[in-house]
Amino acid sequence: MIPVNKPTIIRKDLEYVLNCLITERLEEGELAQQFEKAIAYYLNVKYSLATGSFTSAMHLALLSLDITNGDEVIISSYSPAPLLNAIKYVNARPVPADIEMKTYNIDFKQVQKLTTKKTKAVIVSHNFGIPADIDPFLGLEVPLIEDCSYAFGAEYNSAIEKEKNKAGSFGIISVFSFDTDTVITTGNGGMLVSQRKDFITKAKNWKYNPLSVGKEYQVQHDYRLADISAALGLSQIKIIEKLLERRLELSSYYNKRFKSSKYKVYNRINNRKNVYSKYTVLLEGNLEEVISHLRKNKIDAARPIGTPAFQLLGRDEKDFPNASQCYNKLMEIPIYPSLKKKEVEKIANTLLGTL
Repeated sequence: MIPVNKPTIIRKDLEYVLNCLITERLEEGELAQQFEKAIAYYLNVKYSLATGSFTSAMHLALLSLDITNGDEVIISSYSPAPLLNAIKYVNARPVPADIEMKTYNIDFKQVQKLTTKKTKAVIVSHNFGIPADIDPFLGLEVPLIEDCSYAFGAEYNSAIEKEKNKAGSFGIISVFSFDTDTVITTGNGGMLVSQRKDFITKAKNWKYNPLSVGKEYQVQHDYRLADISAALGLSQIKIIEKLLERRLELSSYYNKRFKSSKYKVYNRINNRKNVYSKYTVLLEGNLEEVISHLRKNKIDAARPIGTPAFQLLGRDEKDFPNASQCYNKLMEIPIYPSLKKKEVEKIANTLLGTL
């Protein structure tokens, strides 16, 4: 079976992890700090904080903004459960907004309609590595949080903040995931970044650190990223450009093969760089039948978001026509740097054979 997602592990990764094992210092320490600095440098942001997962990073981001019981946070209706979990941790109310179909990201016009006095943040997710249209959100009077789970390395050329271009450099706080199906991985891990020192300082105060525990008790969350995980991340970020280049090569091949078919794929937008953490295909036919056909041919495929936020919140799909369409018709097929030429050809041929 060709898996739909697969981490890319090279020999150098093994060496980094082995060196960490040899030191016998596996807990969060110097390597985690180096990883924080490497991520901040790559994104051109000033401050960063490593965590054990995306959810923990988003939780700390919300805490640093003092979001609490009764506050509203606007999110994409086409978001997965981990984002909802973080919002629920602070007892805030997630408010789903429908998406636009060019990028499958949150629709700014819908956000405008949903913004109230209770709105304390808007979370803009860059789904599948495709940057959302950030500029309109920069004019909002509420804090912007970027969800860059699948968008590490993605770029957006802003007409407003021209000195920035990396996804994750525009939000007042931005959150990343380094899970096994993301562009680079630490096995499981997360990061929050900001140009504001005060937000990262507050987040650090909420994150458990055995060296900072004093006599006065304060609730903290054990969201540490172990050095053994950071070692893998440090190795991976050194080859980030090669990883991104390979994803673009694979996506270009798919784009050419599907161009004249009835399958809809992402069309390039001039001011954005998609990193193709997921390659999505919008179908006309029955999604389950197409997935079943691919799996019978030893090719894994899936919904890119298994159960979207609007469903998890018990909302009517009629209120979210675009998110509903994606749930019913959008599929991801394998794309990762170690995918072989014969495998890519087989995937394209098999999918086109379902027409």
